[in-house]
Amino acid sequence: MYSPHLYLKDKTILVPMVGSVLLMAAMWWYVVSRISPTNDAIFLHYNTIFGIDLVGEWWKIFFAPVIGVGVFLVNYFLSFAFYATNKLPSRFFSFFTLFFEALLLVGVVLIVRLNI
Repeated sequence: MYSPHLYLKDKTILVPMVGSVLLMAAMWWYVVSRISPTNDAIFLHYNTIFGIDLVGEWWKIFFAPVIGVGVFLVNYFLSFAFYATNKLPSRFFSFFTLFFEALLLVGVVLIVRLNI
């Protein structure tokens, strides 16, 4: 098993990790600050071809940030597992996580703005 200290000293791992954490924090803050409990249905998905195609309870909008946390945990677990044998896949997982979190933040902001 590779040392977590050496793993986190690698800038190509640490910088995307910090960026991903910041994007997740921004996503959680944005959803929590803008969405409040309501009995009304809210829009959960928008498609450019069909328009709004998924409506549901207010708490279901939190699925997107939860998925972001899940992807973060799985990708960094895999990144750490591959780091000892080959650094390239671990760096790929790290940058993919940052890219995924950025796209997820954009999607969450657009869906929340659709509801307010």
